[in-house]
Amino acid sequence: MSKEWEDIKVNRRKGDKAVFESPLVQSIYDRIGYLREETTDILREMDSTEFKQRIDEFDIEEFGENAIEQFSDIAYDLSSFKDEVISREDVPDILKKTSKDAKVALNRDEMYLRQAKRKLDRFDEGLATNGYDLNTRVIGLCDKSIYLNSENHEAYYLKGLALINLKNYDEAIEELINCLALNEEYIDARLAIAKANRLNKDYEDAISVYDSVLRMDDDSFEAFKGKAYTYYDWEKYGEASNFFKKANSIEFLDEESQKMWDECLGFD
Repeated sequence: MSKEWEDIKVNRRKGDKAVFESPLVQSIYDRIGYLREETTDILREMDSTEFKQRIDEFDIEEFGENAIEQFSDIAYDLSSFKDEVISREDVPDILKKTSKDAKVALNRDEMYLRQAKRKLDRFDEGLATNGYDLNTRVIGLCDKSIYLNSENHEAYYLKGLALINLKNYDEAIEELINCLALNEEYIDARLAIAKANRLNKDYEDAISVYDSVLRMDDDSFEAFKGKAYTYYDWEKYGEASNFFKKANSIEFLDEESQKMWDECLGFD
């Protein structure tokens, strides 16, 4: 073993809640508690005589998604705890290879990516209670997928998106370049690199990457809008207005983009 590990201990109890020394074990315990409380509430709702009148107020799909996320996070925490206690260096090579081959056969790499996508969707929809933890988990899931299948370009792409969300732009670009090394035609990765450059205030690089997208797809709404955002952040409002106009000719702009375009028109 690479580290000496003490037994899992409970420091104290607050009411019915156990408080563990290990933050990871505490996280697992808290998530299980959340599921128990949520289930109890649902059963209480179903037992209520007013349930039929109020059933429309209860979003079953949202509850299901939240439950899946909690189970997913519990599994992730348990896996992380296992990795902390059992170092890879302590596992014989023959067992590591057997375990890896079995996981590949079961498409575990794709399962990790599905979990990562689901978490990124929740982040984009504003449903994440802790964006840092969520995106850190996405990176961990992508690393697990890459360990099993280093040739899957999407794992590097999703990892790059999570790093952008964490504002680690240089690392994000490295992962996205790894994605393009495996699939040069993957436009979404190019768009993500351009976005990372824009957010990092490397405006010339961002414009250059957006132009590379437009050479591949001269009607790319996302590339035109991305160039508009870049010129807007660069305070080149005339250029920004031109590209907002081009983007809008392909697809109607969202409310935020329209507001930015209106600001640009005020500088004409």
